[in-house]
Amino acid sequence: MYKKILLASSIATILFAGCSSKQYFEPKETSSLTASNMGDKLINYSRDGATLASGTILTKNQAIKIKLDKGFYFINNNRNAAITADLQGNCHIVTQKGTVASAKFPQALVAGTLIGQYLVYVLQNNNYGIYDFKEKRIVYNNEAHKAYAIDRRIANPLLVDKLVVIPTLDGKLVVLDLATRKISKEIFVSTEKSLNNIIFLGTLNNALIAATPHKMISLSSKGKKEYDKEISDVIINGGKVFVFQKDGKIAKLDESLSVINEKKFKFAHFSTSAVDKKKIYGLERQGYLIVANRNLSKYKVYNTSKVENFTFVSGDKIYYDGEIIDLSKLSYK
Repeated sequence: MYKKILLASSIATILFAGCSSKQYFEPKETSSLTASNMGDKLINYSRDGATLASGTILTKNQAIKIKLDKGFYFINNNRNAAITADLQGNCHIVTQKGTVASAKFPQALVAGTLIGQYLVYVLQNNNYGIYDFKEKRIVYNNEAHKAYAIDRRIANPLLVDKLVVIPTLDGKLVVLDLATRKISKEIFVSTEKSLNNIIFLGTLNNALIAATPHKMISLSSKGKKEYDKEISDVIINGGKVFVFQKDGKIAKLDESLSVINEKKFKFAHFSTSAVDKKKIYGLERQGYLIVANRNLSKYKVYNTSKVENFTFVSGDKIYYDGEIIDLSKLSYK
């Protein structure tokens, strides 16, 4: 009996020590801000957009009101149409006029990009390929390794010249020739076992930038460069790469991933982030919003409510937990 009590006591001590050792971001000075009521609810989000309960879609730049069928959520959009999908593998192409095209996949669509008559897709089981809306069928499909745990911010395929770069859920970039439907190259960004999908894919000058939660790479004529950090978010803005790291650091990099400026906010855990022409914003999970200048030499911390659910930045506004924060009204001074 004594041994059982001793064992239970030891376990409790270890658990208590683990909980009490968890540390949080604690700024020395904070300022207040006023958030407005959203009057709506975020029910789904991805790398490039979010879906509200009302059916409104938030893209990176604006809010769009289109008719979504029940159970459908936003995936991606171009100037003319939005890609929406449900959990049963159904996909709709939606414009202001309503659903203009549909497709059916064997698994739920998690990423996709419209390129002319084609939808370049990634499915929940990590299959990827091309759907032809004129022929109304899958004209190319391939399988990547299964991914059992993924980050919700799944990057969408990217067209680069006549090639399409497909980000898989196991941390790989597949470079596919749309004309020949042949793979020209495969590149692993990172090889972790969990949460290793591509969460960012973009271009800067002549470099292709890609990141998983564990690593970022830059590919150009100068070769492959790596930024080996645990990553919360990546944003390209104004010719620079801004990285929000899991250790609370914000870094400003060039296209070769060399550090230009950086600032660490000890124990900060970023839920979402934004960058504009003059400022950098990082929403911290415990209820703070960091606003800094682009050189990270000046900053100000605002009090917000603790982040409980989905967050998304659209235009100059942060949407989360039923509230909207207008970033244009905030300053680092």
